[in-house]
Parts: sequence; C-alpha cells; structure tokens
Amino acid sequence: MLSKADRSAAFAVAAALGLFFIGGLLTTVVPPLVDKSWSRPAPGLRPYTEQELHGRAIYVREGCWYCHTQQTRTLVSDTKRSGWRGVDSPISTPDEFVYDSPHMFGTKRTGPDLSRVGGKYDTQWHRTHFRNPRDLVPGSVMPPFPWIVNDEKEFQALVAYIQRLGRAKDWRPDKDYEK
Repeated sequence: MLSKADRSAAFAVAAALGLFFIGGLLTTVVPPLVDKSWSRPAPGLRPYTEQELHGRAIYVREGCWYCHTQQTRTLVSDTKRSGWRGVDSPISTPDEFVYDSPHMFGTKRTGPDLSRVGGKYDTQWHRTHFRNPRDLVPGSVMPPFPWIVNDEKEFQALVAYIQRLGRAKDWRPDKDYEK
C-alpha cells in the first residue's frame, strides 16, 4: 500500500486529505459530543443583560476584538498577565462562553487579553482610556474613541460589557478595584 503512495500523487493527496479531515473531526466535533459540560454555563455565569448586549455590539462594531483577545490560554505567561495582584488567573474554559454568539476569542494580541478584565478598573479609568489610551498606557497603539465617551449611553453599555468579562469564576482574593 505504501508503494502505491510513492507512485501515485493522487493517492498521496487523497490519503493526506482523508487523515486531515479525520484529525479535524476528532479535535472539533467529537469533544463537545463526548463532554456535555461544554453546553452548560459555568456556575455564576448568567445571560447578558440588555445593556451588556448593547455594549457587546459596540465592541464588535468598533473592531475591539481585532486587537484584543478574550481567552486566557494554558500558557503561564497568559495566566500571569491576566492575573490580579499576584494571583494567576484561571485558564478559560468552554462553559464560560455559552452565551457568546459569535465567540470573540480573537487571534491577534496587539492589545492585552480582556478575558479577566471585568472589575479591574473603575468607570473613570475606562472613560480616560477610551478618550486617549496613551494617557494611561504610554506607547499604546490603541486609537482614541472620543465618540463613545461623548455618548453616555454607548459608553455605559460598553463599560458594562467590559466589566462583565471574566466574572463567571470567583478567583480574585480581594475582589474588584478599590472604590
């Protein structure tokens, strides 16, 4: 059989494609069929409110997800970076994204990962950050979003969505920012 693959390019391509599709099925289709917990929300996760859904729509509209990811990977650097006051954040699990459609995990990490940002900063911090990110993060490549800050309803909705991110898991030792 292997000698046939040596003599026939079509057979080799067909075999490679067949193995590729089998691997794809085993890594994407089979896991949710075997592990039913993927479709159940994490304890503490609730559906989005109307305001949070509006904020999520603004997040998508403004293209925030092009530069920011929302998934803490299994890398130590990710758990440390998304951590809170010396405590590493938990890795993201499928049950945290049950109410997300579409999922916005993101692939380009130009900006910081936002999967655990909810509650780290107060509303005034977000207002300053959207008005001019470089005021808080020198060297930031994020553009300013003054039109969001000037529209109080949109600003509050976007902040409500961001404050929601990563809140399903209770992992911070001293909870949110100091008020």
